[in-house]
Amino acid sequence: MHRALEIQEILLNIFGHCHYPTTDLAALARTCRAFKDPALDVLWETLPDLSPLAQCVPEASQLLWAARGDPESYCGPSKCYSLHRSLTQNEWDILRSYTRRIRSINTLYGLNRKSLKRLWRPPIPEPLFPNIRHLYFEYTHRAVHFLLMPFPSLISLDVEVHNLRLFEDSIKSLAKTSSCLRQLLIYADLPTGVNTDFFDPIFIRQWRNLQTLVCPEISMDVITLVHLSRMPALSQLNFKLGSTFPYQIPPSDSPLVFSNLNRWVLRSQSLYSISCLLSQTRLPAVTIFVAYIECCPSRVDLSAWFAGVQTSGFGHCVQELHLGQSISGRVDLLGNTRVLGFEDLRPCMAFSHLRCIDLRMDWQVDLTDNELLSLTSTWPHLETFNINRQWGWNTLGGITPNGLIQLLQICPLLTDICIAIDTRGYTEIPPLLQSVERSTSIASYSIFSIDVLDSFIEAESVPAITAFFADIMPRSNLLLYAWNISLRGTESVRLPNRDVCENLWEDVRQRVKDAVRQSR
Repeated sequence: MHRALEIQEILLNIFGHCHYPTTDLAALARTCRAFKDPALDVLWETLPDLSPLAQCVPEASQLLWAARGDPESYCGPSKCYSLHRSLTQNEWDILRSYTRRIRSINTLYGLNRKSLKRLWRPPIPEPLFPNIRHLYFEYTHRAVHFLLMPFPSLISLDVEVHNLRLFEDSIKSLAKTSSCLRQLLIYADLPTGVNTDFFDPIFIRQWRNLQTLVCPEISMDVITLVHLSRMPALSQLNFKLGSTFPYQIPPSDSPLVFSNLNRWVLRSQSLYSISCLLSQTRLPAVTIFVAYIECCPSRVDLSAWFAGVQTSGFGHCVQELHLGQSISGRVDLLGNTRVLGFEDLRPCMAFSHLRCIDLRMDWQVDLTDNELLSLTSTWPHLETFNINRQWGWNTLGGITPNGLIQLLQICPLLTDICIAIDTRGYTEIPPLLQSVERSTSIASYSIFSIDVLDSFIEAESVPAITAFFADIMPRSNLLLYAWNISLRGTESVRLPNRDVCENLWEDVRQRVKDAVRQSR
């Protein structure tokens, strides 16, 4: 091997340009009689699949003809190999001379299930993969035996699961052999309505130094939460609250303290369960808090949630606050629709460091110019202001164009706005836009995207509204949205002439694009 290829910086530069190793690395190989350790370490650092393992022992492996309906041979985009016999001791030694260099595996394709089972218990005292640090793969039957292997250096596991019952035993085994784990991400891709409360999170208690735990479909019990609160390095947490969770919390004078938790994402059937948990925790460092719920919250639930944010102690430092109700849980509340008003949002005014507020509930929204400006005046660092992106405001009102100009003045860092616009009777440019002083500073706006949701509009307002948005959106990359896909065909949006409104806003969008293009 050329001496230049023994220099780590040169190797990394070369391999950084090899997007398709099967061709580029073959060309590189022809410049050498043999690769030495530095090049081999880089070559084997990350495996896109497991087929190179079979290619190390050609006499014991064979290429399978992939059949899409056969789970044994089908490997997606990868070639699939089979180890058709047991490996000799010499072949095990050859294999391990390469596997010890692997730091990351991206999929378990490339070897069929029987071959992975052969690798499960190698006749060598050391682990077959002693230095793997990162695993990313889809958990299927082919992964069952793979996760039973020891990975003493593993620090990150990112897995997509389709069968939690099958996965449960594997992850419990891994917890005993991979004590160094720092990041655990389990994404369960399950059919709608599948109950996952049976899954026991006891395996999590095997680890002491987790930094990131993301398992959106796995329910945590109180004992596991107590264990997690004792992990000093835990900075990101994402899990689900079971339907019985509020009744598991014993009354206590000693709340759970997550001293360094920075990002917390919770999923629950109701907002009430989340509020109960917040009342029993202290989160002095949380800057990002996200709550996803299934059921529409009541006014009492919403008030308790805001109170829980304050009680938990992160109201003074929270920068992103998200509350989202599942769109699949939409219920038509004819005659009983809740209305989100200024008093409901007043508690948010205490969160002075907010950069993002994103609320999505099956409520109507009734906020005037003065109320919106009063709210946002307490958030000087606000960048994202989204109120009911998925559900709409279901009202004729909203912020006026004049009010929107004032909002951009109060929050100069705003890049993304999602609120309804009140365009009734709007047939000429507002005074603020007509002033020379205002026009000279329009270019300083940070705004990048405006979604006016289900805003009402009349045909006679289209020219003035077009001129308005063309003026406050002088940059060609600015985006204007209206009537997004979750609002179209939605029965809970009961505005007059809704189909006409959709078409008129689309006309405005096209006119604004044309005006911006002509002004370049």
